[in-house]
Amino acid sequence: MLTQFALGPFTFLAPLALLGLLALPLIWWLLRITPPKPIQQIFPPLRILQNVVTEDETPNSTPIWLLLFRLFLVALAAIALAQPLLSQPEGIKDRPLVLVIEDSWDAAPNWPKMMKEAEGRVADARRKGMPVMLIKSTASEEIAAEFIDASDALRIIKTLEPKPIPNKRELLSNRINALREQMPDSQQNTFESDLIWLSTGVSTNSKVDNSLADSFASFVAPNILVPVPNTLPLIPGKLSETVNGFRTIWHRPSGNGLRSTDITAHGRNGRVIGRASISFAPGDTQAEAMIELPTELRSRVSALRANDSSSAGSVMLLDDSWGRPLIGVLTEGQDSGSPLLSEPFYAETALRPYADVYRGTIDDILPLAPSIIVMPDAARTDTKEIKTFVDNGGLLIRFAGPKLAKRSDKFLPVRLRQGGRALGGALTWEEPQNLSEFTPDSPFFGLSIPEDIAVKRQVMAEPGAETDSRTWARLADGSPIVTSSEQGFGRIILFHVTAGPDWSNIPVSGLYVDMLRRLLALAKTSEPANLETGTGDWAPERVLNGYGRLTSPTLFDEAIKNSDIDSTTHYEIHPPGLYRQGPRRKALNIKTDSETYSSIKSLPGMTISNYGKTTRNNLGGILLAIVLSLLVLDAIFAVIASGRMRGLLSRLKPARNLAVLGLMGIAILGLSENSNAQDDEYFEDALNMYLAYVKTGDTRMDQMSEAAMQGLVRALTQRTTIEPAGVRGVNLETDSLVYYPFLYWPIDRNAAPLTEKEVTALNGFMASGGTIVFDTQDSGDQFLLAGNAHPGLKRVTEKLDIPNLIEVPEDHVLNKSFYLINVYPGRWANGKVWVDRNQNGAAQDGVSSVIIGSNDWAAAWAEDDDGNALVQLERDIPSQRKMALRFGVNLVMYSLAGNYKADQVHSKALIERLGQVERQPENLGPDTGDAKQGDDE
Repeated sequence: MLTQFALGPFTFLAPLALLGLLALPLIWWLLRITPPKPIQQIFPPLRILQNVVTEDETPNSTPIWLLLFRLFLVALAAIALAQPLLSQPEGIKDRPLVLVIEDSWDAAPNWPKMMKEAEGRVADARRKGMPVMLIKSTASEEIAAEFIDASDALRIIKTLEPKPIPNKRELLSNRINALREQMPDSQQNTFESDLIWLSTGVSTNSKVDNSLADSFASFVAPNILVPVPNTLPLIPGKLSETVNGFRTIWHRPSGNGLRSTDITAHGRNGRVIGRASISFAPGDTQAEAMIELPTELRSRVSALRANDSSSAGSVMLLDDSWGRPLIGVLTEGQDSGSPLLSEPFYAETALRPYADVYRGTIDDILPLAPSIIVMPDAARTDTKEIKTFVDNGGLLIRFAGPKLAKRSDKFLPVRLRQGGRALGGALTWEEPQNLSEFTPDSPFFGLSIPEDIAVKRQVMAEPGAETDSRTWARLADGSPIVTSSEQGFGRIILFHVTAGPDWSNIPVSGLYVDMLRRLLALAKTSEPANLETGTGDWAPERVLNGYGRLTSPTLFDEAIKNSDIDSTTHYEIHPPGLYRQGPRRKALNIKTDSETYSSIKSLPGMTISNYGKTTRNNLGGILLAIVLSLLVLDAIFAVIASGRMRGLLSRLKPARNLAVLGLMGIAILGLSENSNAQDDEYFEDALNMYLAYVKTGDTRMDQMSEAAMQGLVRALTQRTTIEPAGVRGVNLETDSLVYYPFLYWPIDRNAAPLTEKEVTALNGFMASGGTIVFDTQDSGDQFLLAGNAHPGLKRVTEKLDIPNLIEVPEDHVLNKSFYLINVYPGRWANGKVWVDRNQNGAAQDGVSSVIIGSNDWAAAWAEDDDGNALVQLERDIPSQRKMALRFGVNLVMYSLAGNYKADQVHSKALIERLGQVERQPENLGPDTGDAKQGDDE
């Protein structure tokens, strides 16, 4: 079917409407036709009237000038209905188009703008009949670049998504040079093609960019499009701990203007744990965010994100080296005695709520790569593995006891006196000691010391300046009770009492728990001293997509060798994300030297402009406005041609003449203003069923909604007796909504509030039985809202008559209106769906006037003209696309038929009488094709 036709600078989106021009000869004939000449009969008495001059003369046929005017009017209407487009002069000429698209991670924040520009450029090429060459910046050098039909290129563009990998501009330069070598010698210096470079606007190496620009200079008209500076991605830098939380540095490629956003800290479940504002002053490319969190919350942080920069490179994933620490508690072996008599029991009990604690020998614990090792006196060891662990950044917490009092070793923060000090015994005059207040330089500063703390015995440190500087806690008499010192990259901490209550009652007090919690923040890393001590490869657990969302790994994502985990940059098969090796988890972030990033300002030989400057002018609305205005003139001309104008004006007073002319002028202006609304109104909507979506003004979102409704039309036609005639996009300001059973409305976070006219139209639509399906399309990003309301949905629904809502109950009619379902998936499957709390809804036949969800149903329903899916789903459940289409069918049936299936009082008895087992809604298994309707109903 002909969907587009080009004629000179004009493109007709509905060329079949031009067939109306074929009716012009018929119209000419109809307008020129005259009645049969009457038979003349001589009547002598009328001879007296022969010389009487009549005041008005009526012609017996349409005057030629009025005939031509009406033919012009019909021709103009046909051309207007064909929806002509006029591109701006800066569009492409009659030359092939080479389109370079950067689809790397830094393109994600501006991806809709880039795709809108790409689709517009390729549409221009299709209008000219020119071939298109698509070159992606992330494609490998082995993939050949060749010219293809513009229609095929447009289909490819609609499937593109940003990838979580860096640009390969050096490979782009090589590919252009390879193309030059394939050309004849006479054409190697000049390509007879236009080149459009859709850039991310981010530069990491000016030499590579200049070299690429030199390669592009071979084309006739090389152009580069870049985003505005404030929309470039933010890049995380250094992360460091503070006393009350942590500090994170963020960079931006351009220092132009003022920029402010929030940096959010997320837990493993995606929920926001902490938040801090960050601001860049004009000229600054670096800013600092301070997030204050207690230790137990800080250890749960698994990712940092910049709120206004949805990109894989704007996410910092944190692994075991940052999150909940892994602690190993040394034991002598299998402990068969009472736990309360075991020294490790008290330390393990105090630490378990705040860390992952493992017990065992040194050989059992070291392969787990702990960040902290707790060594009670009974399990004391001085092997070289302990020394290597501390030297490479580990934290060793030791406790004294009879063994240490009898013999010292080399893993001590201070020198000890041989033997212990007994307090309060039968052979000593000294009383048990309490603790002294903690000094400001101690990590225990600020903790409250109970009055009943009593230390009965301790190991004594040799006095001296070194001991004083390494003491973190003292008894009331000033003797050290906790000492610490650094060794290598790690630290050793010694409690001068036992880990159990043998020498003091500290282990059975709340102070013991607080002191050990304070020490957790001192653990540098939970990475092993040598990764080669681990075994096995690192398998992908969750990977980042181009937008910075964690998704399930695909079949093409491979595991990483243990020795390569810290150096891999092959993101095509090892995408950034979280990788696991047994109990260990490793974060693989995109390796970026954030300080080397800058914005592209100029390139030799290339014209630079911003996205959004190229527009395509639709002349259909303007031409229809002219047609409607000319219809008014046609009525006036008809009166004049009939000879009645003089008599009509003579019967009107001057004031009335002015009023008539004024009303005509107002009518013409009003018709002109409403011409755009008339562009999309079709009278057959009252006679046929159309699925409708709300036009948002975002071209890409509207195209996705249209493709989604087309997919539903196809599914309804194939699976049900409902055969919709097509799809309509409605403008809430101008279009009538009474023809449509429901409206699909994708809501963006930046959606504007409704006007009074839109509010009135929507409230009337819902009151008359219509259903509005709001889709926020952000189920995968719910953690960004931190439990707050969706900002766009809040603005849109502020003045609407929204009923009280609840999550869809299991017995809701929506679950059984056609298919038996209990899930409502789209791109995602885990978002909640809300409907009217009142399921009876007598005023609307049991149909909820509002349905709200966030699973991005349009992405799952959208199909191209051949029935192929346009968007890849997250696959949160088996057969997700099939279940999404079934939900769409149920949604349409529910909005049309209401509660006709709600009355199922006798269904159970009927099923039992038939000897059948009552079926329950359940998810399907692997997708093996659509089941027949009889199998589902």
